[in-house]
Amino acid sequence: MTTYKGINGFAVQSVATDPSPLDEGQVWYNNASYAFKLAAATTAGTFASGGNLNTARRGLAGAGTQTAALGFGGAAATVLTASESYNGTSWTSTPSINTARTLTAGAGSQTAALCAGGFAPPSTGATEKYNGTSWTSVNSMNRPRRTLSGIAGNQTAALVFGGYVDNPPAPTGFVTDSESYDGTNWTTSTAIPTGNYGIAGTGTQTAALGFGGGLSTPALTAVTISWNGSSWTAGGNLNTARQYLGGAGTQTAALAFGGNAAPGDTTATELYNGTTWTSNPTGLATARQQIGSATSGSQTSALAFGGETTPAPTAATEEWTGPGVAITKTITTS
Repeated sequence: MTTYKGINGFAVQSVATDPSPLDEGQVWYNNASYAFKLAAATTAGTFASGGNLNTARRGLAGAGTQTAALGFGGAAATVLTASESYNGTSWTSTPSINTARTLTAGAGSQTAALCAGGFAPPSTGATEKYNGTSWTSVNSMNRPRRTLSGIAGNQTAALVFGGYVDNPPAPTGFVTDSESYDGTNWTTSTAIPTGNYGIAGTGTQTAALGFGGGLSTPALTAVTISWNGSSWTAGGNLNTARQYLGGAGTQTAALAFGGNAAPGDTTATELYNGTTWTSNPTGLATARQQIGSATSGSQTSALAFGGETTPAPTAATEEWTGPGVAITKTITTS
């Protein structure tokens, strides 16, 4: 009789629990569930339900990764200071931010996060740092604004761009402003090509990516812009024009999901390879905008939480597993 060992030269390992991490093509026998199993690569990315936020809200910001995230700010019936941490299963309330705000931006990790800008109201440039225990107010941005990009970078090397200003006497409306943060001060940087609000941002301070958003004409955009530390250049357009979307990843391996598109909120999810966006066959389970993202997530492991399922805020959390990730499949004879 032909055996697996005879063909491949080694025996199938018998284990009580499935191995982790997985390598594509890996085969084992789980002696607790009495099943042969295989690590196979996903061909398309999928979202799976995670634990709900304790406070349903829209316009919140995020930081961290899929299994160690932080969500803060936002609005429900009122503008909020609430902050929560996620461990990959459930959310736990953490110390609140100092300035209640929505439509804000975040960056960093679960224990070293940055919160900047937003609508307090009116628009604010207030900036806060989190050390895992408490939030501390630090130097404000030069331009108070809301619906600015999700921050590219981390707590000590960040970049924000775009947004909307609604507090006179400063010029109001869509802005092209870009600012960099060194952990202490904000410095005006090269402006983005066109005023944009509700734009998503990801990457680093010197290799950032912005995509989607809203322009004065037309209201929604599919534009992608890339930053190399000194100048902005145009990239490939999203397949679905939208604003208030979520994002994760790097300049050459980014993920876009959700947002407000025509004629309403969307579940659309797309992947970027540095040149073009590709639509994923499936998207979010819940169509929503003003969505929170784990800003240190990747194209293969990201987190979406909260947002607005017009017209109500939601507490829904969804975990993304990207294409090419090894997953466990049970081997059957059928």
